[in-house]
Amino acid sequence: MMYKEKDHRVHRILSIYERLVKGKVLNKEQLALEFSVNNKSIQRDIEQIKFYLANQPEYASLELKYSRKYRGYQLLGSENQNLKREGLLAMVKILLASRAFNEKEMNYLINTLLNQLELSDRKLIKELIGNELFNYVPLKHNRDVLDKVWELSEIIHNRQIIEVSYIRGDHKRLRRHLKPVSIMFSDFYFYLIAYMEETKYDLYSRKYDLYSSETLNNNYLRVFRVDRFENYRVINRQFYLPYSNRFEEGEFRKRIQFMFLGELIKLKFEFYGSKIEPVLDRLPTATILEQDFDKYVIEAEVYGKGIVMWLFSQSSSIKVLSPPSLVEEMKDELRRLSNMYNL
Repeated sequence: MMYKEKDHRVHRILSIYERLVKGKVLNKEQLALEFSVNNKSIQRDIEQIKFYLANQPEYASLELKYSRKYRGYQLLGSENQNLKREGLLAMVKILLASRAFNEKEMNYLINTLLNQLELSDRKLIKELIGNELFNYVPLKHNRDVLDKVWELSEIIHNRQIIEVSYIRGDHKRLRRHLKPVSIMFSDFYFYLIAYMEETKYDLYSRKYDLYSSETLNNNYLRVFRVDRFENYRVINRQFYLPYSNRFEEGEFRKRIQFMFLGELIKLKFEFYGSKIEPVLDRLPTATILEQDFDKYVIEAEVYGKGIVMWLFSQSSSIKVLSPPSLVEEMKDELRRLSNMYNL
């Protein structure tokens, strides 16, 4: 009988510890009801777990504490990284809104995330996202991208050069040697940022393909949609990137719109309207130079190709002031639109 009681207690402590490690918040009264013991027994179990953690150097960052907010005990520390149901719901919502994956990959990702939860929370979230998941529309290419994103990320980590076959937007095939430096996600798609190894092209290729005048030892920075890679293979060579010329994703993202490059410019424009926050959110490098009621003068550092698309999406809310070349480009585009609509 004594051994059975001891086994029961060991099982109880291990069960409590396992749930704590998974990020669960445990209520003492509920545990007492579940295991058919009194509150004092559960309290002793908790103290035993605290003692164990305190005497294990590898668990020094963990702390078992009572949370008044959640009315239960939770394990805090660097190793307790499981998302709670609130975080998982937000992640699933973001995944669905991204439309970045086909149905097979989307279902795999969502189910993997939800499997971290208790059955009741899993069912609740599935009910909350049920309509959104049922009406989910994947992107037209409908290709698998998860494996490609991982493989290319490993190639970036190893600084390897790859030979690729890439299908352009006009369905023409390119073969290039690339030095990949980053994988980024933006506006539905994953993109590979890479330097081109080739240095000589005909004028048409240079005009059509090169979105940036940036160079690194005669290598050109390019942006490729991951789903458009027909195939790629690692060449048995590595490349060296000087620290001073390292690619910084955060700085790059601040300046690019819709993953279109172009010349890096200082953009200055007037914005008319009371809601300036969306403009500042869209352009992280933006600073307000002047403000007069609902009129703002804004300056931002941006890549020129994608910013034109965004500027036209703002209609009459924005007037470009500089650089002069961009002002002329805006005027030319307005004239083309006027001719198109016979204005």
